[in-house]
Amino acid sequence: MVIRSARISIAPRGTQRLEVGSLPVPARRPDPAATPRFPGATLSVDGNGQITGVWLGAAAPDLADSIDLLAAIDVDPASPDAALIQLLLAGAVGAPLAAWPVLRGDAPAVLHRRDGRALAVSWDAIGHGDLIAGVALFALAIAAAPDEPTDPAEHGRICSEAMQLLDDCDACLLHLERDPRARGSLHRLFRAMHTLKGAMRGATLRAVRDLAHEAESVIESLRDCDAAPGAIVAELAGLLRELRGAVAAACPPGTLDDALAAVLRETRPAAIDLQMTTMRLAIGDRSADATARRAIEQIRAAGAHAHMTALVAQCDAAARALAALTAGACDDGLIDDIAALDRQLELYAAVYRDAMAQDSGPSLLAEMAAQVNPIADPAQQCLELAALVAQVHLPSLAEALADPDPLGARCAIAVMADAPVMFEPCHPCDETTQRFARAQRELSSALDALSLQAPGADLAALRAAVARLGHVPLAPLAPRLVQMTRSLATELGKRCEAKVDLGELAAPAALSRVVAEILLHAVRNAIDHGIEAPERRSAAGKDPIGSIEIAGYAIGDRLVVTVRDNGRGVDVERVRGLARERGLLSADDAAGASADELLDLLFHPGFSTAASVTLVSGRGIGMDVIRSLAEEHGGSVAIASAPGAGTELTIELAL
Repeated sequence: MVIRSARISIAPRGTQRLEVGSLPVPARRPDPAATPRFPGATLSVDGNGQITGVWLGAAAPDLADSIDLLAAIDVDPASPDAALIQLLLAGAVGAPLAAWPVLRGDAPAVLHRRDGRALAVSWDAIGHGDLIAGVALFALAIAAAPDEPTDPAEHGRICSEAMQLLDDCDACLLHLERDPRARGSLHRLFRAMHTLKGAMRGATLRAVRDLAHEAESVIESLRDCDAAPGAIVAELAGLLRELRGAVAAACPPGTLDDALAAVLRETRPAAIDLQMTTMRLAIGDRSADATARRAIEQIRAAGAHAHMTALVAQCDAAARALAALTAGACDDGLIDDIAALDRQLELYAAVYRDAMAQDSGPSLLAEMAAQVNPIADPAQQCLELAALVAQVHLPSLAEALADPDPLGARCAIAVMADAPVMFEPCHPCDETTQRFARAQRELSSALDALSLQAPGADLAALRAAVARLGHVPLAPLAPRLVQMTRSLATELGKRCEAKVDLGELAAPAALSRVVAEILLHAVRNAIDHGIEAPERRSAAGKDPIGSIEIAGYAIGDRLVVTVRDNGRGVDVERVRGLARERGLLSADDAAGASADELLDLLFHPGFSTAASVTLVSGRGIGMDVIRSLAEEHGGSVAIASAPGAGTELTIELAL
């Protein structure tokens, strides 16, 4: 039987009218009269994206009167969703049926319509002999996830943490460029990208999520290479730059500073300390050594975080000069090396103000930096820079170059070396973190002064208390996890609520970020793999709304977090079969493996029980991330699961 259709006229839901035309529809089609009770819409599509058959059910989405698939389901033809559909159809139709599982791998599970609503979709091949003659799309209308986090501060936090993850990615990529066989860096890069993708929620961050998914696919292609090909590494570097720009564009105004603004803000107290201690060092007061050393280190840390190599180099020179003075050297040049750091910071601030006063100031400064020969001798660099400065309005640079003191020219060259990164987006610390950091510095200074009069052992408890000032409460994670659970469940066509109890737990800021990353992956895994669709839960006698319970507590110097869901549990027999198919276990070992041994395979890098790769799962990285992070921080992770009752993760970390 061949049905010919050129246009689909959509009648009231549950019925349809086919008008005869010229598009062939392959045989083996369900009887339309028998399908209206089916919940969604089934559309058969040819390789050109033209609809060749439609059956509507009770929960079918509204379809436009068009034979073009993208127009009918109201998906923007320029969107990443549309690109994935077009690639799927072009590659599938005409291909062998046996290739369908591979071709379906990157097909989207959710489509985002232009009107803001979402469609949960699944795909199947329409066979004709041994070939794929068309593709069947099943679409179910679901409630759209919130367009964006309702709290602007939460949105800004997501972007700020994304920038931190991109910093990690840049560092890993640098290692790969130097050593194409750096497997550890490749694994960390994959992990960071998977975390970044998982954190993106809301319409304004959807483009970042799609770009991260693309970057993740490129990284995955490197996992099969003994050495990372230079061309792919270069492609990945370009994607990371695009991601940084996309995150910066998605940020609420004022959320992200540029790099130099962040450095100047973070180093302001240290610069004041350095000014005062330099004057004391100049008159031979060696009691200022500890304060000067701490100030130099704080400036160095800020410069390194912003990738300002010239500033870091000057910090190193100042630290060496201070060490020589502490050892008893009496050379005025050593004082000059320390004073040069403060002068360099002042020039950075002045040049920043001059550049920002001009519309194209930042790009102008970067362009000038590109024209100064980085390997020329300082005198030649000064001549090149002076010629460039004479053509633009940057009075601070002109004044530094005209200064008879050679230190001025040295600082000007340093500005040029760091100019390319000065205006890169940077993620500032929030106000509370800055306040605590300032308090820690002041108390540390007081303890240093007190240590001259009291034994160190007597001050140990005080120093420990000061260190705990940097601890942050974990309770703010709770609303973020609750919101993420609801939005992700909605995106996947499920219903789920999270109950989070982290009590009054507090941890160092770095560890709190680790806990947040672990919980992100644990919750995503529970919703995608554990929690069933509402109709399946109802059929099994369960509440249609799934539940995820997260609890945390401290035992001595250990932090324990549990994540428990009441979903389907892990099908250990399916894990056994997949482990055998993928060569992780031999047939004999798989047959004799215990349930605990099979559950442990879920943490194996690249192992996934998902049928295909989606924007949520399928690459086998989420559980691997959880174990890797736990072990890196002196901890461990255990899993327990009961069929039909759910799964529980227990994560232990060293405080």
